[in-house]
Amino acid sequence: MTNSSTLERQLLLGVATFALLMAASPTFAQDTDEDVVEDEIIATGIRQSIKASLDLKRGSDSIIEAITAEDIGKLPDVSIADSLARLPGVTAQRVRGRAQQISIRGLGPDFSLALLNGREIVSAGSNRGIEFDQFPSELINQGVVYKTPDASLSAIGIAGAVDLRTIKPLDFNGSQLNVSAKYVLNDNGQMNPDFGDDGYRLFGSYVTQNDAGTVGLSIGVTHQSNPTQYQSRELKTSGNFDTNGNFTGGQISALPNGTYYASDNPRTGVVSREFNRTSVAGALQFEPTDAFTATFDGFYSDFSDAGVFRGLETPIASWSGANLIASTGTGTFVESATYSPAGAILRTDIEGAETEIFAFGANFELDVSERLTLKADVSYSELDREDIDYESYAGTAFGSLNSNDPTERGAFTYITPESGEYQIQSSIDYSNPANVVLTDPGGWGQVGFVNQPIVDDELRQLRAEAEYRVDELPFIEGIQVGIVHTGREKGFRNERAFLRPGAGFVNGEFALPQDTILGTTDSGSIGLDIVAYDSSSFLTNGTYIVESAQGPFYSIDESINTLFAKVLLGNENGRLNGNLGIQYVDVTQGSTGLLGRLVGGSITQEVEESYDHVLPSLNLSYEIVDDVLIRGGLGKSVTRPRLDDLAANVNFGFNPIVCPDSNLDQLPDQFVAAAFNPPGQVCIGGGGGNPFLRPYESTNYDASGEWYFSDAGAISIAVFHKSLDEYVQGSTAIITDADFISGLIGDPGFVSANPDVATFSIGGPTNTGTGSLTGVEVSLRLPFDDVIDMPIKGFGFNGSFGYTDAEVDFTRQNGDVVTVDIPGYSDTTASGEFYYENNGWRARVNTAYRSGYVAALIDFGANPIGAEALSRTTVDAQIGYEFQSGPLEGLSVNIEAYNLNDEPFRTKNTYATGGSFVSIREDYGTTYNFTVAKKF
Repeated sequence: MTNSSTLERQLLLGVATFALLMAASPTFAQDTDEDVVEDEIIATGIRQSIKASLDLKRGSDSIIEAITAEDIGKLPDVSIADSLARLPGVTAQRVRGRAQQISIRGLGPDFSLALLNGREIVSAGSNRGIEFDQFPSELINQGVVYKTPDASLSAIGIAGAVDLRTIKPLDFNGSQLNVSAKYVLNDNGQMNPDFGDDGYRLFGSYVTQNDAGTVGLSIGVTHQSNPTQYQSRELKTSGNFDTNGNFTGGQISALPNGTYYASDNPRTGVVSREFNRTSVAGALQFEPTDAFTATFDGFYSDFSDAGVFRGLETPIASWSGANLIASTGTGTFVESATYSPAGAILRTDIEGAETEIFAFGANFELDVSERLTLKADVSYSELDREDIDYESYAGTAFGSLNSNDPTERGAFTYITPESGEYQIQSSIDYSNPANVVLTDPGGWGQVGFVNQPIVDDELRQLRAEAEYRVDELPFIEGIQVGIVHTGREKGFRNERAFLRPGAGFVNGEFALPQDTILGTTDSGSIGLDIVAYDSSSFLTNGTYIVESAQGPFYSIDESINTLFAKVLLGNENGRLNGNLGIQYVDVTQGSTGLLGRLVGGSITQEVEESYDHVLPSLNLSYEIVDDVLIRGGLGKSVTRPRLDDLAANVNFGFNPIVCPDSNLDQLPDQFVAAAFNPPGQVCIGGGGGNPFLRPYESTNYDASGEWYFSDAGAISIAVFHKSLDEYVQGSTAIITDADFISGLIGDPGFVSANPDVATFSIGGPTNTGTGSLTGVEVSLRLPFDDVIDMPIKGFGFNGSFGYTDAEVDFTRQNGDVVTVDIPGYSDTTASGEFYYENNGWRARVNTAYRSGYVAALIDFGANPIGAEALSRTTVDAQIGYEFQSGPLEGLSVNIEAYNLNDEPFRTKNTYATGGSFVSIREDYGTTYNFTVAKKF
C-alpha cells in the first residue's frame, strides 16, 4: 500500500467516524437549552483515572508511578505495556508489533520484576521478566511501578517492579455489568493468502456484592483474535575491524573507494500471525466483620501466537559464488548493488507459540486488636509453553546455489536507502510455481529444520507478616515484620529435528503438490513476491523424513527465604511519612544441564549453590507546604541472574592448531607447543552457563519533588543514582585442571605427556562488571480547566521526560577494561498526550519516544541476543462518545489507531571507520480498533 493511499484511508476513516458520532450525539441539540448547565466537568473517565493514579502516588511512602483504569475493563491502551510506557522513566519494546517488554530507568526487562496482586508470577520467556501481552488490559484495574526498594515487597529488581492489580469487588458499590466488542484491522493488508488482516476482541465482566456488603464477587472474561502483518528485512550489515579500526571483513565487503556493500545472506519476506487469547480473572472477597477480610483471586490465560514467514535467503557472499557486478553510491553504504550469478533459498517457516498460564492467590487479614494486624498470603502460578519454528526450503533446483544456469541462478539488484527499506529486483520470477520445487538449494543434505522450544515454569509463594501500631514513640507509627518463601522450578528444552528428503524426491527435487499451492505473497515495497504453499502436511505424509537431533535443555530450582522488618515513620501532623526497613535473603539455587564431553557423549550434571545477602532501605516523604512533597530514598537492591545464565550447560571442543587430530577420530592426539599461547590459543575450550552466579547488586539514591496543584494535576521532578556491582557479563577464564581435562577427552596419558593441555579456556557469564546510572525524570499532569479559564472545557495534557546516563565496565582476565551496553538502555525517553473529555466525548492523541537501545531478540536456536535498535517515535490516537442519557445511556463507541505514523522497528550496525547502516527492519503498519461497549 502506498503512503498516499494509506493517508487517504486514515483521513476517510477519521471523517466518517467524526460524522457518525456527531450525528449520534444528543449534546449538539442541547446548545440552546437553558436548562442545561454547559461545560460541566464530571470526574469520570480520563480525569478520574488520572486522579486515582495521583492519589496512589501521593499517598505512597516510596517513589512510584501508577496507571488506573478509567472504568472496569478500560485502561487507556489495548496493551498494558503501552499504558505503562507513558509513565516517566518507563519504556516498552514492541515485539511483532505488540508492546511486550518493559524497561525501567534505562535498565532492560531483565532488571525488573512483574507482580500480579503483589506476588511474583511465572513468565513465558527464558528469563524472569514477563511478556506483558500475556495479561489482557481489560482484566487489569491498576498498574503500579515501584522505583525504590521497600522491605515488605515480595520481590523487586534493581530497576524496580511492576505490580499489576485486578479488581477487588468490595471496592465497588452495587452491581455492574460491562461488555464490549472490538473490530481490529491492520492496514498492511493480507500479505500471506492464508492469514487475514482483521480480527476481533470481546470482553465481559460482572461485579456484585450482597446487600450487607460483606461478600463480593468479580469475574472478567476476554477473548481475542488479532492479526499481525509485517514486512521483515534483514540485510545483515555487521563488519569486523581490528584494534586499529581497519576493516577485516564480516557480513559486508568494501569497495576500493571505502564504500561498503552487503556480502552475506540477507533474509527477506513477509510475516502473518494471528494472536488468539482467552483469559479469565476473578476474585471472591469476604469481610464478615470490620476485623477480618479474606480475598481469593485467580487468573487463567490460554493463548497462541501462530503464523508464517514466507520469504527468501539470497546468499551473496563469496562462498556462494555470487559476484558484485555493479553498484551505485559513494557514501558509507552503496545505494544499489547487483549480484550475478545469485540464487535463492525460498523459506516457508511455520511459526507459533502455545501458552497456558494459571495463577491463584489467597489473602487473609485479621485485626487482632486496634494495634495488632496479622496477614497471610499464599499463591501459586504455573505456565506451559510450546513454540515451533518449522522451516521448509524450496528453490529453482537441487544445488542451485552452485549452478551457472541462468534459469536456476540469475541476478539480484538491491536498492538500499539509508532507511533500511530496501527493495529487491530479480531476474527469476519466484512467484511462479513452475519455477519452484521443494529441494535443498545448497546441497547441504537437508530440506528443512525444526526448532521446538518448550518452557515449563512453576512458582509458589507463602507470606506471613504482623504489623503493630504504636503512638508512644516520636516519628514511629508502627512496626512490620514478616517472612516470604518463594520456590520456583523452571525448565527449558529445545526439541530439534533435521528434515531430509523423503521417497518422493527425485534427484533431490519434489514438485510442489498442486493442492498445497495457495497463491503468492504480497511483499509490498520489498517488490519480490514468492509462491505461497502450505507445508503443514509434509511432516506427517512422508514428504519429509524427520531426523531428531538433541537440543539444549536445562532446569533451574530456586528456594528463597526472605525475612523482613520495617519501621513505619510519621509525625503527628501527618506531613512526614516513610519507612526504614531491612531484608535478609537466603537463596539456594540448583541447576541441571548437559556437560558436553569430547568422548563418551554428553552427560547430565547437577549443581547447587547457596548464598545470602542483606538489603537495607529507607523511604521518606515530607509535605513541606500544602500539596508540595519532597521524597528521598536510599537502599540496596538485587536482581537475580537470568535463568538461562544459571544453566549448568557447558560444551567443549578442541583447537586443531594447538592440538591436531591426526587419526580423524574427533579427539586431539598431538600437541604443538609453539602454537600454545593462552589465553587466545589453548588446546581445549568451552562455554556455557554459570550455576554459581551471584545477583546483580545496586545501591540506590533517589530524591523527588511533587506539587499537586489540583485533584488531577501535578508536576514532579525526580533524580536518581544507581551504583552497580556484580554485573553479569560474558567473559572467558583460563583454568588449569588435569583431572577434569583427562575425563573430558578420555586420555589421561595424553594430558600427562603434555601438561599444558590441562590449561583450558571456559567462557560464560560472570559477576565481573561494575557501573552506574544517573538520571532525571520529569512528569506533568495538566488539566487545562484547573489553570486556565477556557471557553471549551475538558482539555488536558500529560507528559513525561527522562534522561539517564549509564556506564558499565568489566575487566578481562588479562586486565583489559571493556565498556558494555546495558540491554534495554535508552538514554532519553519522552511521552506526551493531549486529551479531551466532556459531555460524553473523549479523544486522545499520544506520542512516545525512546532513543536507541540494545533490543532483546531471539536467534535461530531460540536463544536471547542483543541488537542495536534505532530510536523510535510512535503516535496513537483515539476518539469516542458515550451516551449520557436516554435508552442508549451507558453505550459507548470508540475508534483507536495505533502506530498511526507507521514507525518501523529497526536495528543498525555501526562501523569503526565511521557511519552505520540498518541491519533489520520490520514494518508493522497501523492497526485500527473499532469498539462498541455497554455498561449496565
